[in-house]
Amino acid sequence: MKEATIVIGSLIHRDPAVFGAFLNSLKGLADNGWDIRYRFVGNESDREAVDLAERFARERKRAAVDRMSLYPESVKERALRIAEAKDRIADYARDEFCDYLFLVDSDLSLHPDTLTYLVQADRDVVSAVVWTKRPADQREMPQVWLDAQYTPYEWMLEQSAADEETVKRTLEYHKRLREPGVYEAGGVSGAILISRKALYAGVRFAPIPSVSLIGDDRHFSIRAAAIGLSLHVDTRCPAARIDAESALRAASAGEDREKPKAKTAQTEPREERQPMKRQEPITISLCMIVKNEEDAIGRCLESVRDIVDEIVIVDTGSTDRTKEIVRTFGANVFDFEWIDDFSAARNYAFAQATCEYILWLDADDYFKEKDRKLLKQLKRELDRSVDSVSMHYHLAFDANGNATHSLRRNRLVRRDRGYKWVGAVHEYLDVGGRIHLADIAVTHNKNKPYTDRNLQIYRRREKAGEPFTPRDRYYFANELRDNRFYEEAASHYVRFLDEGLGWVEDNIAACIKLADCYAKLNEPGKKLSALFKTMEYDTPRAEATYRIGVHFFEQNRIHQAIYWYELTTTLKKPVTLAMIENDMWTWMPHLQLCVCYDRIGDSERARRHNDIALSYNPTHPSMLHNKKYFESKLGVAP
Repeated sequence: MKEATIVIGSLIHRDPAVFGAFLNSLKGLADNGWDIRYRFVGNESDREAVDLAERFARERKRAAVDRMSLYPESVKERALRIAEAKDRIADYARDEFCDYLFLVDSDLSLHPDTLTYLVQADRDVVSAVVWTKRPADQREMPQVWLDAQYTPYEWMLEQSAADEETVKRTLEYHKRLREPGVYEAGGVSGAILISRKALYAGVRFAPIPSVSLIGDDRHFSIRAAAIGLSLHVDTRCPAARIDAESALRAASAGEDREKPKAKTAQTEPREERQPMKRQEPITISLCMIVKNEEDAIGRCLESVRDIVDEIVIVDTGSTDRTKEIVRTFGANVFDFEWIDDFSAARNYAFAQATCEYILWLDADDYFKEKDRKLLKQLKRELDRSVDSVSMHYHLAFDANGNATHSLRRNRLVRRDRGYKWVGAVHEYLDVGGRIHLADIAVTHNKNKPYTDRNLQIYRRREKAGEPFTPRDRYYFANELRDNRFYEEAASHYVRFLDEGLGWVEDNIAACIKLADCYAKLNEPGKKLSALFKTMEYDTPRAEATYRIGVHFFEQNRIHQAIYWYELTTTLKKPVTLAMIENDMWTWMPHLQLCVCYDRIGDSERARRHNDIALSYNPTHPSMLHNKKYFESKLGVAP
C-alpha cells in the first residue's frame, strides 16, 4: 500500500456514548504506516462529547478539535453550519497538501480495514457503504444513491406506474450493492474518502445557490459531478450505524473498545477496573445440501465435527450411503425434493438451523489442520456484533499444495439476520452489515467428474422464457465456455458486458474468459481487444496483462512480450472477493521473462528472473532445469 497523508475528519456527535464508540472504532483502523491526522468540529455546548474528542486528540500527535455553533433551531441554518464545518476540515486537508480526506459521520462503527479498502479502490471520491433501516423505511437502505438524492423505500412503494422504471432501477441498484465491489454512484455520504485531486478541483459542501435540495452531501455530490469527478461506493467493507441505546449501555458497563475486537465504548476512565468476564463461544450450525457424496462427505464432516454445535444435512435425492455416513456424525438429516434451484435448497437448510451462527460448506470442502485451529479460535473470540465472516476459498493447487486459484466467500453468518441465498444456479448469499475478513481458508477438493448439470438448468430456464439477471447471464456464459460452446459463450459475454450492469470483478473476469473463447475460435485480434477491455473497469490485473504477454510471445514479438510480463511483475494484488490466479501474480511472468531474455541473448537477466520464479516455486522442474542451464552457460557456482 502506497505511502499517504490522510486527514480523518468528523463532526462530533452530541451523544457522548455514541461518539465514544465511534472514536474507539477509529482507534482500530489499520493505518498501513500512513501519516494519519484527525480534525474534529464540535458544538460548543456539547461539553462531554467535546471532552472525549480532546482526550482523543491529546493521545495523538496530529489531532485538533474546533468548536462552533453547529445546531441552531432553523433547519436551513443548521444545514449551512454543518456544511461550513465540513468545508473547514476540507480546507485544512487541502492547505496541508494531504493525499486524502476521509470525512466520516461520527455515529458509525468502521471495520478495521475500511481505509485500506477505500484507498485501494483508487477513486477520486469513494464512500464506504452503510446500510441503515430508518423509521420511514421498510427495509435497510444504503446511504448512497443513484439519482439526484436519497430515495426512501416507503416513497418507492407509493409511486404510480409512471415511476415504475425508476423504482425498478433503484431496487436493482440496491441489489447490486449487496455484492462486494466498487460501483459508480449518483451521490455519496456518510464515510467519504476524497482524493487530493478532488480537493484541488474544488469540491465543497456549501450549498449551491441554484439547487433547492437540503443536505450538504447532496450539494457536495452535485458539485463533484459538475466538475467532472465520478462518484463511487465501495461495498467490500460496510460500516454500521451505532445504536445510541446500546452504546449508552456499553458505556455504563465500562467495556473497553480500544481494540477492534472489543464491542462497546466508555465515556470516563475507571480507576479500578474489574476483570472482564470472558464471553461464551458462539454456537454454530453447519448447514449443507448434498446428493450422492459418500466419497467426500466423511472428510468434510471430520474436519469440523468437534467445532460446530449442530450439523444440518439436506439431502436432495441420494441413492448411495451418504445419509448413513452423515448420521454417524450425529447429523440431523432432512429430505428436499430437487427443483433445479440451489438457493431454494440452501435456504431450506438454513431454515433448519438453531444456533447463533450458520456455517455452510459443500461436501467436497474441508478445513486443513491449520485452518481448523483458526476456526476454533474464531469461535472463541468472535464479536457477536459481526454479521458475517468472509473466508478464503482455495480451489486449485500446484504440485506443492500451494493455492493457485482462490477467492473469498461469506462462510459464517448470524442466523438472526435472516440472510437468503439468491439465484437458481451459482447462487450467492445476500449478506450485509458488519463483515469480518478472516485468514481462515476452506479447501476445495472435488473428485467427481465434471457434468453439464448447471448448463442444462440454464438451458431449461432459457427455453421457459425466464428472465436472466446480469449475474445469470455471466454464469450462463461460463457454463457454455466450460462445456466448449465457445461461440455461444462469447455472444453471452458480449451481451453481459454491453448491458453494463455487472459487478466490476465479473466484468473483468468476463473480458478474460471472452478472450479465452476468442483464442479457441482463432480470433487473435478480438482476443487482444477483450484483454485490453479489462482496464476499462479497474487498474491492470495480472490475469489480463500476463495473457497479453503470452499473445505477443506467441507471435514472436519478444520485446512487446517482455513489456507486458515486466508490467505484470510490478502489479499489486488487489483486495477482492473475486477469483485470483495466484501463479500469474507470482512466478509465471518471471519464468516467461527468463525465456524471453534468453531468446534475445540477455542471459544474466534471464537467470535472474528464473531465480525469482524459483523463490516462489522451488521444486518446479522447468525452472530447476533452467538453473542448471544457466550455471553451465554463465559459469555460475551452484
